[in-house]
Amino acid sequence: MESIKDKDLETVFGQKEYTVMLFSSAMDVNSVLAENALDSLMEAYKDCCTFCKSDVSEDVGLAKRYSILSVPRILVFRGGSLLEEVTGLMSHAVLKGFLDRTVIHR
Repeated sequence: MESIKDKDLETVFGQKEYTVMLFSSAMDVNSVLAENALDSLMEAYKDCCTFCKSDVSEDVGLAKRYSILSVPRILVFRGGSLLEEVTGLMSHAVLKGFLDRTVIHR
């Protein structure tokens, strides 16, 4: 999963129809688990989604831009517009269901 900074966000939005962004912290165990869960799902959504992440301690500006107050937090964009967001650790199955509802059924 590609790490991005605020200045790179607009180029990421143009890569595929959907962008799945994980806001996390390397110091947070739940963030690491959320990243692992997303990594395991990337192949299934590779045709329609770009996956990226931002460490809130490394890019405070991007975290402020989207009012990230807790991690892990996943935001799904379509063409740069925010569609859905979810905060907290989710199991692989729940995360897959969230992505299916948000991306596939649009």
